[in-house]
Amino acid sequence: MPYEREFPNYRQQIRRALPAEYFRPDSKQYLWFFVHFGVIAACLWALSQHFNPWLAPLIVLVLGHSYGCLGFLGHDVLHGGTIKNLFWRDVLGGIAFSPFFISPKLWRRWHNADHHTHTQVRGVDPDHLFTIEDYKHNPVLKLLYRLSPLARNLVIFSSFAYRMTQQQIRMAILYTMSAKVPTLEKVIIWSQLLAQVGFWVGLTYAIGGWSLVLWGYGLPMLVANAMVISYIATNHFLNPLGDERDVLATSLTVTLPKWLQWLDPWHAHFGAHVAHHLFPQSSAMHSRAIEAKAAELFPDRYHSMPLFTALKMLWNTPWIYEDDQTLIDPQRGIRVATLGSGLEDEIPEHPKHQKGGKATLR
Repeated sequence: MPYEREFPNYRQQIRRALPAEYFRPDSKQYLWFFVHFGVIAACLWALSQHFNPWLAPLIVLVLGHSYGCLGFLGHDVLHGGTIKNLFWRDVLGGIAFSPFFISPKLWRRWHNADHHTHTQVRGVDPDHLFTIEDYKHNPVLKLLYRLSPLARNLVIFSSFAYRMTQQQIRMAILYTMSAKVPTLEKVIIWSQLLAQVGFWVGLTYAIGGWSLVLWGYGLPMLVANAMVISYIATNHFLNPLGDERDVLATSLTVTLPKWLQWLDPWHAHFGAHVAHHLFPQSSAMHSRAIEAKAAELFPDRYHSMPLFTALKMLWNTPWIYEDDQTLIDPQRGIRVATLGSGLEDEIPEHPKHQKGGKATLR
């Protein structure tokens, strides 16, 4: 189906078809703070008191997973999915985002305002992929695309281990340099950021010295970055650039395989990204039900696929927009259509519908 500029009022139709409580904050999400900080405390204790070089890598994975889960929780909190009060939203969101040292003030400007208001809008959304115009003026991109596709993908996918941190530092610098951001807000952004990283470095150093800073924070954050970016990269990177109002064209939902679906609530249902862009202030707890209704009402517009299928598609797809609906490898002239313009036809088992929050394959 080609990408279209005319589309229904998705939000209005979905709201009419679902209970009103699906679109309100839900404070039960707060319980995840106790879960994640409990896991983190246990792991830091094990690393500091009973360090075992054979078990340490496993603990790093568990720690990294919990740090990443806190990031998902912070994302939900700062959208208002758990609480409406702005002060406490910033406090709790700042705590949840603290392992990534993402300032809640920065996040609300960068993500809530600019990304959500202008999703996939060329030159306006701070999170969309590079365009061919960017490529022409970026020597690093030109060098990257001179590599073989295998080497290029190894570079790109290995960057997942630090890319969330890299992007938030880039955004902090970008907004600091912007004349549109008041000076006081710039000071708040950097104060929050430094307080967050100072807390985790200080805490782990106080408990176990530089060794625990490495094993209890530095290495786990590579895992957390990779996990979070694996979701974020699938949210929009296969979708077209376009009109920010057409949420079903510019967002992709991903699902976990059956043996990992128990992790969906741990990840604050972050893969249900179409529902999130439709109703960013609704609780993540209802995301999959909203997804199911969107798939039922708009089966030809709604896009969903398994997470690992989406990552495989990203591996096989260049990451530069030639135009709004086409991705291109400029060195080899390889062009790939985006979702809604033909990419889904290349997927042998593309989920066209969802029922009860689970993908149904054709």
